[in-house]
Amino acid sequence: MHKLIATILTLGTMAAASPTRRGCQTSSTTKLIIGAPFQILTANFDGKQFSITGNHTEVGTAPSWIRNIDASTFYAVNENANDLSLFKLDAGLSKFDLAASVNGSSGVVFLEFNSNKTRMVGAAYGNGTVDVWDVSAADHKPKLLKTLPIPGQPNPAQGAHHPHQALLDPTGRFFVINNLGGDTILVLDSKDDKFEFTGNATLPTGTGPRHGGFITAGGKHYYTLASELSNKLFLFELKYTADTIVFNQLQIQSTYGGMPPANATSAAAGELQVAANQRDVYVSNRISGNETDSIAHFVLSKNGTSLDWQDTISTGGVRPRMFSLSTDEKQSLAFVANQGGEAGLAAFKRCPDSGKLDPTPVATMPYSTLVAPALAATDFMGPQFVQQI
Repeated sequence: MHKLIATILTLGTMAAASPTRRGCQTSSTTKLIIGAPFQILTANFDGKQFSITGNHTEVGTAPSWIRNIDASTFYAVNENANDLSLFKLDAGLSKFDLAASVNGSSGVVFLEFNSNKTRMVGAAYGNGTVDVWDVSAADHKPKLLKTLPIPGQPNPAQGAHHPHQALLDPTGRFFVINNLGGDTILVLDSKDDKFEFTGNATLPTGTGPRHGGFITAGGKHYYTLASELSNKLFLFELKYTADTIVFNQLQIQSTYGGMPPANATSAAAGELQVAANQRDVYVSNRISGNETDSIAHFVLSKNGTSLDWQDTISTGGVRPRMFSLSTDEKQSLAFVANQGGEAGLAAFKRCPDSGKLDPTPVATMPYSTLVAPALAATDFMGPQFVQQI
């Protein structure tokens, strides 16, 4: 029987490590980068607790997505404006140097490299456009190559296109753009540096496609998508033509699996992650009306026709906009960024055999310690991004 196990967390303390289960052991040293309103943080995680090691604060900014080109160099968006920043970290990954700041579209919320990290695509939710950057220079300073408006008509209820993600496909040629405002999945062809839209999949009105992930299994390519407005999880089998991707829908179900939210009206799916084993899929569910929000775990069926819900755990906080898996071979940890609630940051053990997330966190960090001082009196100003460096 699947059960949602509530996690009780104490504000102002860090949880000690819980006993490690056989077959699901974790490594103990990781370095993290965290994006939150007004600040970018670096942190160490020693297997038992988090400790902040660096802080870059700039009032008014929203670095809600970060993309590392290497361990000490990364790009950060500013969701509140149109600037893209290039930072370099010292050897200890704690001191920040702003190496460059350039202007592109406003309201970018996602960045993705091409396969050799010479181009970077940004999804501008706020501006309804997609930016293509040349990042091939020796110093990695970005140069804007082109800005593409999203084609077609937006959902009338949204009033504008809102691209929320640009994701490189398994072949390394196409970027898939989830257009939350237009209920479409767009295909951007990067062949010969043209970066042109060559196809799309149209979803039911009011779907709100947000984040997805590719799966390659049994010699086939799949795409799974979490939708923010309808809280639906899609599974598509992909077919490739000469210049685009065709999406054949196999399944649609709730992002909550078998544990529906207390408030289906406010609920909004957030992040989706596919594990490196190309089997386990995780979706964060936000604004659920429950005491805490959650991450649901699904598994690709052996015949590749469905994603089967396994279980759901509490994130220990609310509004888990983003979470990520650790970079060790077994991806033995999941790191969660909660924008509100008691735990602003949480780490959960992941069993590589079953893919199950342990509902008892290895460690948490209080929300209040992760909020910029200027925003201390404002709700939901906790981390929006967390990833291992």
